Amino acid sequence: MKKYVAAAALASSLFVALPAFAQTTLPAYPPQPYYGQETAPEAEPEAPAEVSLSGLRVEIGAGFDRLELSYIEDDTKYYAGANGVRYGGEIGYDLPVSGSTLLGAYAGVTGTSVDRCDEVFGGDSLCQKPGVEFSGGVRVGFRIGQASQLYLRGGYSNLKLELAYEDGGLNNFTLTEKYNGFHAGVGFEHTLHDGAYLKGDVSVTGYDTSDSLYEDLTFQRTQATFGVGFRF
Repeated sequence: MKKYVAAAALASSLFVALPAFAQTTLPAYPPQPYYGQETAPEAEPEAPAEVSLSGLRVEIGAGFDRLELSYIEDDTKYYAGANGVRYGGEIGYDLPVSGSTLLGAYAGVTGTSVDRCDEVFGGDSLCQKPGVEFSGGVRVGFRIGQASQLYLRGGYSNLKLELAYEDGGLNNFTLTEKYNGFHAGVGFEHTLHDGAYLKGDVSVTGYDTSDSLYEDLTFQRTQATFGVGFRF
């Protein structure tokens, strides 16, 4: 009988002790926050670093080209021009002057497919074909985002113009004139990867016609080009 009483008392003490033990050593819920191997949050990706827009660069490009003459007579403005394809290359160097501004210099050489002939004095004709143009100047760039910039540019231009006059007889002649002028333009540039970039550019050049065949006329050039380059 005493054995049964002792067993019952031991069993009762175990039932009382087990809940308390569970509360102190086995909490009902694990401490928070708790993440299993598959539910741990991923680390936030780092923001992309800004691409360098400075340094030495070289590029080639092509696009629309228009040479145009104009004059005013009796309060009326008259135009004469020709369209073609402009092509060429440029080398430059850009230097950062602040966190979002760059200052650069450039030099370029271009050619064109423009070729125009006009009838003058009856059956005579005058043909005009622009030759190589050399240019140089400075530009100011403004960073847009991580890898792009908008820039303004301006500088000097020197154009060689080939002229041929034909009258069907012995008075044919050819000559070459050089025109100096100044250009201004605006462009956009976007870097792809490993220094390669794409660009678009619009510019206007006005030439001095003093002591030339086009004296007293306004002579200008308008270009819209696209190019690809590489920055070292």
